[in-house]
Amino acid sequence: RAAVRGATAVHGAVQKRLFEGEAPTLHRFRGDKYSHCYGAPKRNNANLQHLAPYITTGVLAGMVVFFIAFPLAFNSNYNESKRKYEAFARQHQDALSTQFDRGQFSSDTGL
Repeated sequence: RAAVRGATAVHGAVQKRLFEGEAPTLHRFRGDKYSHCYGAPKRNNANLQHLAPYITTGVLAGMVVFFIAFPLAFNSNYNESKRKYEAFARQHQDALSTQFDRGQFSSDTGL
């Protein structure tokens, strides 16, 4: 129970700081100098404000999947893939070595 209350309190504090509180001084634009112009940002508009936590959670979840889950999934069968590639390379060694039978990559320099 205490852990749930603590997590709820932390979530509330983060929610208030990130989404409900005032922006830092360097990021906020105080004036409504051009509010009469078409396309000017509307101030104090809570139109999509309730979706901000869900959008942020989606972005963070996407980053976790992209940077953690994908590499783990692609690396899960690394040893088996390496073993298959090495077997293929041993079996086709002569064909693979003839690709580079000229130039600087040649194993037979002919000097």
